[in-house]
Amino acid sequence: MGLALGLLRPQQAEAQLDTEIDFKRTVYLNEFSMGPLFHTRGYGVNFRRSYYLDGYTKQGWEIDAVNIRHPKEVNSYNQFDNSARGYVQQKINSFYSLRGGYTREYTLVDKTDQGTVALSLVVAGGASLGLLKPVYVEVFDNQGFLRVERYDPAIHDYGEIYGRSGFFTGFDEITLRPGLYAKTGASFDFNLLDERITTLEVGLITDYFFEPVPIMYVPPGSESTNKAWFFQLYLSVNFGKKWN
Repeated sequence: MGLALGLLRPQQAEAQLDTEIDFKRTVYLNEFSMGPLFHTRGYGVNFRRSYYLDGYTKQGWEIDAVNIRHPKEVNSYNQFDNSARGYVQQKINSFYSLRGGYTREYTLVDKTDQGTVALSLVVAGGASLGLLKPVYVEVFDNQGFLRVERYDPAIHDYGEIYGRSGFFTGFDEITLRPGLYAKTGASFDFNLLDERITTLEVGLITDYFFEPVPIMYVPPGSESTNKAWFFQLYLSVNFGKKWN
């Protein structure tokens, strides 16, 4: 009862939990962390804001910003000029996802002393907004000059492509692909200071978009390899702080 009242009135003194040894862990009310996120189809960044429900459970929200690659992507480079940007043959769109969802975390193994590691179960889910950006390449025209064109494997031969165009080319043509995501993982907190956060998190992310995502070119009469489901193993390293 006293802990519940403390959660409702943040201005009151911090609560403490006694562990198996004589280490007293402070029960904080708020937490924020962020850090890089690496997964089997790309990379990005994670932001997470949490609120403690009790000493061992917290809930909140998170935002992921990541790119998602097709499994058949293979980089190609200009064999005559090392300064040219690499591009992916048959890739007609770059794909990114902005995820926003609800998170819940359960402490499974608590720290028993300073310098020990806490283990938590993390579950999350919510909306996944896909962003499709068309790929542009630099190609040689009949006079040998470079021009920027939207990549179309049906008309662009490998030999005439100099390299990929700039990252921001095609931003004004971005289209949206709404969907959903779910995440589950194990989080290891090994920061020496109780009020600081340094976690290593590993787990599985599933993205589902309401229609197949056209990342790769599909020749007429061929079976599409573009899917609506994306399964990824992930690893994230988050840094943050706790406060009342």
